[in-house]
Amino acid sequence: MAPFKTLYGLLLVGLLAVGCEKDNKVAPPEQNSPVTMKINQSARVKQNVTLSVDNITDSRCPINANCVWFGNAQVKFTLKGDTESKTGELCIGQCGQQMQNRSSVTLLLGSETYEVTLSDVQPFPGSKPDGTPKEAVVTVTQK
Repeated sequence: MAPFKTLYGLLLVGLLAVGCEKDNKVAPPEQNSPVTMKINQSARVKQNVTLSVDNITDSRCPINANCVWFGNAQVKFTLKGDTESKTGELCIGQCGQQMQNRSSVTLLLGSETYEVTLSDVQPFPGSKPDGTPKEAVVTVTQK
């Protein structure tokens, strides 16, 4: 009978040790999911890669206004890895001679290629009170 008590005791201690083990792994974000970011905010793309929004400018024509040109929204960003960082700029609206509702740029960071896509800048001018912080809706995809 004593051997079974010892065996059950060892099993219980083993289960407790396994159950109390720390999980040091950080779950990666859902791939291809858009993230909404304000100026000077950062989002983790991978374990060692972050995206930060450095600047947002928005000159789009406000709602219910008659404008000569549609305007655009531009987002400057930084993609950072362990040893290097790359900056880029995205534009939606009337960007140069073209109208764009999405803007993408491909960057090489170390040996990995990333596509950064801007799908929206919120709020649209005239839809919220002046001074409401701008937010960029950005998706980062590893290629």
